Amino acid sequence: MGIGINPCGWSGSIHAFLLLSKQDWLTALQEHHQRCMNCPADESQQAAWNHSFDLLQMELKKLVQSTPAAGNFTIIFEYELPRERGRRPDVIILGSSTIFVLEFKDYGKIIQAHVDQVAAYARDLKHYHAGSRPYTVVPILVLARAKDLIQTYDAITVVSANTIGAFLETRMASESVPLIDPIPWIIPRFLL
Repeated sequence: MGIGINPCGWSGSIHAFLLLSKQDWLTALQEHHQRCMNCPADESQQAAWNHSFDLLQMELKKLVQSTPAAGNFTIIFEYELPRERGRRPDVIILGSSTIFVLEFKDYGKIIQAHVDQVAAYARDLKHYHAGSRPYTVVPILVLARAKDLIQTYDAITVVSANTIGAFLETRMASESVPLIDPIPWIIPRFLL
């Protein structure tokens, strides 16, 4: 994206993400982390990125096969919330009326702190990010070690890695055009 200081690690259409090499994507996230946090990403962060890339490539390919229009949705990685000292949701997907906020955790069970984290990201985007105000913001906790899970917990959707695409497919079926324009959305405009 050519918008000056990019407040995210990588953004583009889901189609573009599915064509992206893992190394190019990882390099973009590493460079963003260095700019955002003023230090390199540690090994655990890089391992988490590596794992989420593989999961999303697999699940989003299935999603685009079943719902071809989903390939035009914007996917944003590591969006830096302004004035939040480096807080960054893992993944944001912009639809036409819905913003999906995904937080990945390498766990098989629900932990309240993880639920609270993704709920806070969604709340901050809905209430303080000007570009999100008119839209529904859906927080999604992804448990990478769980299987066949889609449930609601404290108003948060909790899914396993293998059900990301299935959940998004049910929600994206009601999405239509025009899609949320990513350029003005990504430029950080937070409300007081």
